[in-house]
Amino acid sequence: MTGTGTKNDPFIILTADDLYSMNELGGADICCRLEADIELNGTSYAEHFTPIPVNWSSLDGNGHKIRNILISDPKNRVSAFDVMVDGTINISGLMLENTVMNGNVITLFSSGSGVTASIELYDCMLMLEISHNSSDSYAENISMLHGEGLTVSSDLCVISVSGTVKTGYAIFCGGNVKRTQVIVDLLTHDSSNYDSTECSLFRKVTASDSWITGTVKCDSSNSSNMFHVVDNRSSFSNCYQAISVSNISRVYFSSTFLSTCFYDKELMGNKTCYSTQGSSSYFHGLTTAQCKDPDYLTSIGFICGGTNSGL
Repeated sequence: MTGTGTKNDPFIILTADDLYSMNELGGADICCRLEADIELNGTSYAEHFTPIPVNWSSLDGNGHKIRNILISDPKNRVSAFDVMVDGTINISGLMLENTVMNGNVITLFSSGSGVTASIELYDCMLMLEISHNSSDSYAENISMLHGEGLTVSSDLCVISVSGTVKTGYAIFCGGNVKRTQVIVDLLTHDSSNYDSTECSLFRKVTASDSWITGTVKCDSSNSSNMFHVVDNRSSFSNCYQAISVSNISRVYFSSTFLSTCFYDKELMGNKTCYSTQGSSSYFHGLTTAQCKDPDYLTSIGFICGGTNSGL
C-alpha cells in the first residue's frame, strides 16, 4: 500500500486487505483515500465479517464504493464499522452499496467503550437494507447510523434505508442534516403507542434544506397505529416530507420549524401530519401539485434553490 497517511500523502486503499490493514497502520491523525471500488464478496471478510476499522481521521472515498457488507446475527447488535479514534472523522465521496444488516439492534457505526467521535459525511451515498428484530431500539443516543458515544452529521448526501423494523427506529440521533435526501421503504410490525422521543426517524436533529421521501407500512391490526417522523427536540428549516403511508392512522412531524417546511398530504391519503409543537405558520400540508409548483412554494416562503446553495 502506498502513501504515508498524511493529508497531502494519504494511504491509498485498493483492496479489502488494505481497508482492514488500518486496524494496525491507522491512528487518530491518519488520512486515507480509495482508488478503487472495494468488493467484499469472495473475500475472507465476507465469510467471517468483522466491522471495518475506522482508525483514521479522514477517508476520501473519491467516488468509489464499498460493496456487499452482509451481516446477520439476529439475536445481537450488529454494525458495519468500528470507530477506534476520538474526535472528528471526515468521510467524503463514498458510496456504500448493498449493505445488509440483520440484528437485534443495528448501527452502521459503533465504537468501543470510551470512544467519543463525531462523524461528518459529505457527498456520500449510503444504501442500507435492514432487518431489525427487537424493540430494544430506544436507547437515548443510538440510531441506525451510530451507536453510543458517536454522532453522525451529513451534508450533500443521499441515505436510503429499506427493510423491516419491529418498532420505530431513529435513522439520525443528534447531529446536523444539511442538503440531504433521506429515502425510506420500511415495514413496521408495531407502530401503536409510539412515543415521539423514542421512535422517530429523526431524534434531536438540526436539519436544513433536506427532504424525506418513500413509503412506510404497518402490518399491525391495531386501529391506532401511529408513525413519528421527527421528534419534538429537533428543528427543521426549508425541508419537506413526501412519504406514502399505509395502515397508519396518524403521522407526526413534531419538530420546531425555523422556516417554511411542507409535506405532501395526498401521499398520506389526505391525513393530517400532526405536530406536538402546535400549529405553526411555517408548516404546510400541500397537494402533490402544489409540492411540484416552484412558484407556489416560493409564495409560501420555501426556498426552492436551498439556503445552502443547491437543494
